[in-house]
Amino acid sequence: MNMALRTALALYPARYRRDRGAELAEVFADTTAGSGRLATAREALDLATYGLRLRTGLTETALPGRLLVAAAPLLAGTVLGLGTLPGTGDWREYGITGAAHAGTDLPWAQLVENLAVLGLVVVPVLLAAAAMFGAWRAVRLLGAVVALLGTVRIGYAALDLFGPQPGIGWFFLYSATALLPYLLGGLLLAVAPTGPGDSRGRADRLLVLAGAAAGFALTRAQGYYDTRYLMDGWWPTALLLLPLLLMLFAARDRLLPAALGVALLPLTAAFSLFSLWEQLGGVWRAAPYALATGLALLAVFRLLASTRPTERQIAAPLG
Repeated sequence: MNMALRTALALYPARYRRDRGAELAEVFADTTAGSGRLATAREALDLATYGLRLRTGLTETALPGRLLVAAAPLLAGTVLGLGTLPGTGDWREYGITGAAHAGTDLPWAQLVENLAVLGLVVVPVLLAAAAMFGAWRAVRLLGAVVALLGTVRIGYAALDLFGPQPGIGWFFLYSATALLPYLLGGLLLAVAPTGPGDSRGRADRLLVLAGAAAGFALTRAQGYYDTRYLMDGWWPTALLLLPLLLMLFAARDRLLPAALGVALLPLTAAFSLFSLWEQLGGVWRAAPYALATGLALLAVFRLLASTRPTERQIAAPLG
């Protein structure tokens, strides 16, 4: 057994490796027989990726994977709905227009940042179009691109932390939370299973449109991240808890409301986290509340899952 195969199999759950390890090794040997190093490495990478999916439950049969498959059309739409439309008064138009007019005769650092700004305008359109046509492999790839572009822009915002300007930490957190929907939404799409095995066609297209409408409406209601519209009081907490409560429906295998929660969470988190940080006075003061809320939601999820009737219990009265 070569090193690549051993490394890939080590990523599988121990029980799965005991039951099917020999079969996987045999298939790998047959598939890579006479192949070059590149083909062998690609097969090992595919094998390792599926092992990670088994460990994390991101397969089309496990609950987390099925939930992401159900949420994928909505997520693709919400990422599109975040886009800036000309004439809507969105302050981000200035940055996009400046990046578009800057050209390529720039220092490489500024050029990369401008490309990231423009990429977050163009790529979500391609992503939503791919979801509308059921091209889920393309959706996964474009989701990874969106997450990467969001990471690049957050990285550039982080560089300003080392600058001489006072109060720049406030602006970094503000920028990072505004980019959170791209980062989190793109990442969820990238790690989702390939997508519905048989595309649901019109239903998926309607979900993409519904997600786009929700993304646009929520972003517009927040004033396109304008600081004058930041919410105080209980609204940030309510908007953060609502998607999390919807996700509890997954414990009862009710995937549509849970998928709606998954799609809305990146949006409401972006609106809520910054406001909560300001109200509570810092990340460390917010951490105990976040931990307590997470533990409570986990306990409720397990309780709901434990009381869900099994297939045997359902079939018993019928027998």
